[in-house]
Amino acid sequence: MTPHRLHRTIVCALSTAALTFALAGPASAKGTQVLSGTLAAGGTWTLSIYHQNIGPVKGICIDVDAVLADGFAPGTATGCAAGSLSVDHGIFPLGSSSASGDTKTSAIEAGVVDRRAHDVRITFADGKHLKVLTKPGPKAWRHVLKTDVRYFGADLLGTTAAAVTRVSAYDKRGHRIGRTGALKP
Repeated sequence: MTPHRLHRTIVCALSTAALTFALAGPASAKGTQVLSGTLAAGGTWTLSIYHQNIGPVKGICIDVDAVLADGFAPGTATGCAAGSLSVDHGIFPLGSSSASGDTKTSAIEAGVVDRRAHDVRITFADGKHLKVLTKPGPKAWRHVLKTDVRYFGADLLGTTAAAVTRVSAYDKRGHRIGRTGALKP
């Protein structure tokens, strides 16, 4: 392993409000990829999903993986949820970032949102905003957390390196249908 890789770190943040959740180890090998994209700094990211019971309750886990341009994979951010997405403000986001020293090398926000959501708007600590269109998942993954869902994901570094403070979902008419509570940067 090269010395610069020894200094890389990964920070994973699960940003959810009332859903029952647990952090689990990397498991994307058993998940179904529902979204992918490119990183502003080069490389790719993926969002995968799989079934996972949380105690006696049926649930899901989502994984966010990144592979940087140099082939380095900083790790997997995993968030698991059970119960109803409708009870939890209609949105289940998961954030993942990695850094090399003091420089952020990747920052991704992805997740599951109520099927009515046309787009997701991400608010940052520096006041900037990012609008991300939602997409349907594979047919087998369009109904999870007791509702029909869509998926979203985006590389944040093309907008800013600031921390995410809120994630909100909007329908086609621009009405807010879900959002997280305020997230601490």
